[in-house]
Amino acid sequence: MNRVFPLPKLYRQSILRPLPRISLVTARRFATKGSDHPTEDKPRSPTEGKAVAEHAKLDEGAKSGVSEEVLAPLQNIPTPELFSLKNRTIIVTGAGRGLGLTLAHGFIESGAHVRAIDILSKPTEPYWSTASSLATSKGLTLEYHNLDITSETSTSKTFSKLFSSAPSNAPIRGLYISAGINHFLPAEEFSAEQFRRVIDINLTGTFISAQAFAKEWFKKYGDKGEILKAGEGASVVFTGSMSGHIANAGLMCAPYGASKAGVNQLVRNLAMEWSKKGIRVNSLSPGYIQTTLNNAVLAEHPEYTDLWVSQSLLGRLSTADEFRGPATFLLSDASSFMTGADIISDGGHTAT
Repeated sequence: MNRVFPLPKLYRQSILRPLPRISLVTARRFATKGSDHPTEDKPRSPTEGKAVAEHAKLDEGAKSGVSEEVLAPLQNIPTPELFSLKNRTIIVTGAGRGLGLTLAHGFIESGAHVRAIDILSKPTEPYWSTASSLATSKGLTLEYHNLDITSETSTSKTFSKLFSSAPSNAPIRGLYISAGINHFLPAEEFSAEQFRRVIDINLTGTFISAQAFAKEWFKKYGDKGEILKAGEGASVVFTGSMSGHIANAGLMCAPYGASKAGVNQLVRNLAMEWSKKGIRVNSLSPGYIQTTLNNAVLAEHPEYTDLWVSQSLLGRLSTADEFRGPATFLLSDASSFMTGADIISDGGHTAT
C-alpha cells in the first residue's frame, strides 16, 4: 500500500504562496522580440564552451554621456610606461643600506630622482656610489640626508626642505618608508625600553614620516578633498611584513610583529583619510630577506636557515632586489586604483 506523507509546513507554505504580480510593462518587455536586455540575444547551452560575456554584449555604439578621456585617462599610455617613475621625485627612508638602498637604486632605474634618508651618518659603500653613478648617467639626482625619523621636528624640517628644493619638472610624488629595526629575544626577556624602541622606529617613525609628507603635500596642493584622475596625486608606501599577519614559527621577536601589524592597520586608516585628498597609501609586506642584518642572525643561529627555508613554498629566501618590482608598481601609475591595500610578497610563507 502506498502511504501519503504530509509535506512539511514551511514547504507547503512556499509552494502555495501566490506568485508575485508582474506589471504589464514588464510582461510586454519579456514578450517583445529585440528587447534591449543584454542577455536576451539567444539561449545559451551550458555545454557549448563559450563565455557568458559573448551572450551579454552591450551595444558598443551606445553613448554613456561621459567622455572617453574621463573614462580612461591612462588609455594613451603604453602599459610598460605605466610603471615609469619619470618626472617625479621619490623620498626613501631607511635608504642608507639594505632594502631601502636597493629600492632607491631601482627607483632611479625607473627614472625617478631620489632623496635618501637614514639615521646612518653615511650610506653604505660601494652600493651608494653605484646608485649615484647610475643617477648621474641618467641625468637624475640622488641626495642623502641624515635623519632620525622618530624626531617629529627634524622630520618636518627635512620634508619641508625636500619639497621646496625638488626639481620643478619632477615634483615629489612618492614616499617609500623602509626604516625599521628588529631584535631577536624571547618575549619574557624584552625590556620595556627595548619594546618601545622597536615600536617607536617601526610604527611611530612610519607615522611621523607619512604625516610630514602629507602636510607638505596639502600645503602645496590643498586638502579640499578633490577627487583626482588616475595618474595624478601622490603615493605613499610602507614596508610591512608577513610578520604583521602571522607569528613566525620559531622566531622570537614579538615587538617586531606587533609593530608591523600596526603598520598594516595604519595603511588602512591613512588611506581612508587621505585618498580623496590626492594621496594613495599602501604597503608591501616582504618575507625573509637575505640582508646584512638577517645574514648576521643566520650566522649566529644557523638552525634558522633550515626553518625559514622549509616554511617557504618556493624553498628559498628572498633577496632585496626582488622587491624592486612590487615597490615600483605601488609608487607608479600602474597602481592608480589601489589604496588601503597590502601586497604580501613572502614566497608563499603565509599561504599555508
